[in-house]
Amino acid sequence: MTIRVLAVADSDSYLKWACSTLDSLGDPEAPLERAAVLVRTPIVPTTSQIAAAVAGSTVVRPQVLSLGALRDHVRSTRPDVVLVAATGPIAEMVARTVVRADPKRRPALVTGLPGMALPATPRGAAWRRWCDAFVVHSRRERTAYAEAFATQDVTPQVVLTHLPFLERHTTMATAPVGRVVFAAQAKVPAGRAERVQLLDSLAKVAGEGLEVIVKLRARKGERQTHNEEHPYDDLWETEHAGLGHAVNALRFVDGPMAEWLQPGTALATVSSTAALESLALNLPTALVEDFGVSEELLNEPFVGSGCLVSLADAGKVFHENGPVPDAAWLDDNYLHETESELPALVASLAAQRADGTLRSLPDVRPWLWPRHVRVVLQSVLPGWLYRTVLVVGRPVKRVLGKAAPSLANR
Repeated sequence: MTIRVLAVADSDSYLKWACSTLDSLGDPEAPLERAAVLVRTPIVPTTSQIAAAVAGSTVVRPQVLSLGALRDHVRSTRPDVVLVAATGPIAEMVARTVVRADPKRRPALVTGLPGMALPATPRGAAWRRWCDAFVVHSRRERTAYAEAFATQDVTPQVVLTHLPFLERHTTMATAPVGRVVFAAQAKVPAGRAERVQLLDSLAKVAGEGLEVIVKLRARKGERQTHNEEHPYDDLWETEHAGLGHAVNALRFVDGPMAEWLQPGTALATVSSTAALESLALNLPTALVEDFGVSEELLNEPFVGSGCLVSLADAGKVFHENGPVPDAAWLDDNYLHETESELPALVASLAAQRADGTLRSLPDVRPWLWPRHVRVVLQSVLPGWLYRTVLVVGRPVKRVLGKAAPSLANR
C-alpha cells in the first residue's frame, strides 16, 4: 500500500519545517507519496520565501490554496496522513477543513512546531488538541508537551524525532573563525532600542577583525510567521552614522541559512534555531545573553548549554574558536542520537486509517469561536474587505461569541 502524506503550511518557517519533515520520513515499509500545499492566509509567504523554504527539499513547490480549494484537494487526493504545519488558530482551521472534507474516512492528523518549541503552554496545546500525534524534537519537549496536552484532557501520541534540517548535516572540518553570521529573528528582541544596541555591538565585533553578516528572515515588505516591527536592515540604514559606524561595517543577506554555515564561520543569535544547525556542524555558536535569559526571549532552553555569551566577549571567544557546548545538554536538547520515531508512526496511522481503527473525530470544534471566525474571515476575504468587516463589526463585538457558530458553519 502506498502511503500518501500531505503537508499543509501557512507561512515561511512552517513550510520549511513541513518540507524538511516530509523529506526526513525516508522510506517506511510501504512506498511513500509526499506533497505539500500552502493555505491562503495573510501570512502566506512570497515567491522568494517559498523558494528559500523548499530549497534542497524533494518536495515540489507547493500550490497556494483557498480553504475551499484545500477541502476539494483533500477529497480528490485522499491523503492517509495530513501534517498540519501552521500557527495555532490556523492549524485548527486547517484541521477542521480537512476533517470536514471526508468525516467518515478522515486522514490521520499530525502536527508540531518548527524549531525549538519550548515553553510548552496549555494555550498552544489547546489549539492542537484534535491531533492524533504531536511531533517533538527533544526529550525535554516530549515531557513538556505530554504535560501540556494533559491540561486539555487529551493524550495524542507525542513522537520524538530530530529537527529535520539537522539530520542532513555532517560535522565540518574546523577552521579559524573569520566570519560571524548573526541569525536575526522577528520578535526577539522586539524593542527598537534593544535591536539598535545589538547592531552596534555586532559592528564592534566586526571592528575586531571579523566579517559580520546579519542573516535576515525576510526582506522589507515580506510577511513572516511573526511580524517584524523594526527590521534590522532599516534600522542600520538610519542609525549606523549616529552609532559611529560605516554603513558597510555590517552586511545584510537573506536566503537559506545553510549557505552561510561554512568552515571558518561562527554563529551568533538571541535564540534562533539556526544555533542548532550551527552546533550540529560543530561550528562555534554563541547565544547572546545581553538582554537576559527568559521564556519571553525564547533562550531559556539554552541554560546549561555552555553557549550563552555576551556580545562584548563574542569577538574574543570566537577568535579562540569557542564557546564549547556541554555534551549532556546537546543530548537532551535536540542533538540526541535516538532514531526518529516518525516514519513508524506515519506507517501505523496510515494502517489505522486503512482498516478503520483510527479514532472517531467527526468534527474539530474551535477552541475560541471569536478567534476562529476572525481567522476564517482573514483567509477567505480580501484584505480591504476583512478590514471593513472588522471596523463595522466592532460595535457588536459582544455578540460575536454567540453569532460565531452560525457564521463559521456557512
